[in-house]
Amino acid sequence: MTEIIEYMKTWSVLKWVILVLIAGFIGQFGRMTAEAIVKKIAARRAEKEERSVRDASAAGKTPARTENEFRQDKLEKKRLKAAAKAAKKAGKKK
Repeated sequence: MTEIIEYMKTWSVLKWVILVLIAGFIGQFGRMTAEAIVKKIAARRAEKEERSVRDASAAGKTPARTENEFRQDKLEKKRLKAAAKAAKKAGKKK
């Protein structure tokens, strides 16, 4: 009788070990597939953006704004906002 119980315990443990290994394999495969899909989408977006820049330059237009210009505009807005805030604060004190 104990042999049967030991035999069942062994198979139960083996089934769980195999189940965990299979789940790990599926999880890893899914992760790699997801990464491949994300890379493919990013490559398509970059290619599409590059094409639009090339088309704009071919048509004689310049791209909307470069990243540096965007940052400068953002900083200028922050400066103006801070100046307006300081002026408002000074007006309340008087």
